[in-house]
Amino acid sequence: MRQLTRTEVHLRGIAQLRLDPNTLDLTSVEAIAAALRRSARFLCPCASATLVRAVVEPMKGLVEEIDAFRESVWDTLEAMIAHGDFLEHCDIEGSSNATLVYGAPLGFVARNSGAVILLGVSSNQLSSLPSDLADRVEYVKHLRRLKPLPNEDLSVVLPQLGLRAVSYLGWLQSPGDEAPDQHISRLNRLLDAGPASGAVPGLSILDPEQSVRYYRGRWREVRADSGRFVARRDQAYGSNLWCYVELISGEPQKLLDFPLASSRWRGCDEAWRLQMAIDAQRGNPQRFRLLPGTEAGTVIQFFSPVPAWAQRRWDAVGEPTTNQGCLFAYRLAESEVAEELRFARGTLWLEELE
Repeated sequence: MRQLTRTEVHLRGIAQLRLDPNTLDLTSVEAIAAALRRSARFLCPCASATLVRAVVEPMKGLVEEIDAFRESVWDTLEAMIAHGDFLEHCDIEGSSNATLVYGAPLGFVARNSGAVILLGVSSNQLSSLPSDLADRVEYVKHLRRLKPLPNEDLSVVLPQLGLRAVSYLGWLQSPGDEAPDQHISRLNRLLDAGPASGAVPGLSILDPEQSVRYYRGRWREVRADSGRFVARRDQAYGSNLWCYVELISGEPQKLLDFPLASSRWRGCDEAWRLQMAIDAQRGNPQRFRLLPGTEAGTVIQFFSPVPAWAQRRWDAVGEPTTNQGCLFAYRLAESEVAEELRFARGTLWLEELE
């Protein structure tokens, strides 16, 4: 029996995922996303950590930096949840507030061009599409796109194959525009109306004094802080909870958990948008950077995470691209740039980095 080399294992693994072995290996985002979808067929519903572990463990010995690979898997899973391939819900049958990940039902979002964005996880095979369609799927990072042939209407073909049509506006689920002060005041009123919190174990805060251009560097443990902060706190099972907390000399006074009871968004989405409002109100808004346009389009770079509904919007009109020097980036066609800049400034309160 011949032992396979690392390269041969990568080539075989990529082929099994129905990806291009000439351009990708098992550490690429495209392969990680495909591996997460495949693992979800057997494991979901499950905790996020369980899904990540199922992708990371088989790669030990195949990648040199396993911790960096694990972080890439976590980032890809977060992007896929925001995109709509996976759904997060509380474990209503359990005794804790643990959040479980579910594979979303198979669906698609149609664009004006006739192309579609594919969503969801197949329950019994790698792809729910017949081979003639599956071979035409374009894989870009965690996204899957399908373009129509001449005289082909994918919005008619795909429902016949069991995929549900998801409306563009329903998929985005974005909130209406409001000023940062209005947004903060509304959440402050909810925090004021809540009971005293008492001690909050495992609390960490997002420090508004730290640079808006380095998201991870803004998180730290509580010290002798006073004020109101976006925060995360421990829970017995599952990922840490997102919240809005009032501190006096480092002692929690009031606590508002995200997501709100009436919310249709994830806890992180509400927390990230609140921090955007706080930064804008403080006169130090979060930033984006435009790179000079080329024939391929204009690249817009971001330095902090954005809510799922914003990411879905840019997934629909742009293409995720290399994120050197930023947290993530999109390439937009020139015809889309002006509208998306208005959205970034008006809804997310971002400002361009000069």
